[in-house]
Amino acid sequence: MEDFIFDNILPVIVVIMLLTVLGLLCGIFPALYYSSCREAEVFNEKYETDYTCGDFFWARSQINQQIQIIKLEGLTK
Repeated sequence: MEDFIFDNILPVIVVIMLLTVLGLLCGIFPALYYSSCREAEVFNEKYETDYTCGDFFWARSQINQQIQIIKLEGLTK
């Protein structure tokens, strides 16, 4: 009985889990990338910069942090 489980059932469970994770990733990443493109577009218009979708996808927090530092420096001078 134990051999049946390891030989037949366990591989099916592993494949189902992998397909589920792959399906979630295929649904989530395009949505995140699209939102990064929109955010980059709005940001570029507002601050007259030239960031790409990929820039915002991978480094959104660093980009926003740089702008906040620039704003703070402008207030102190």
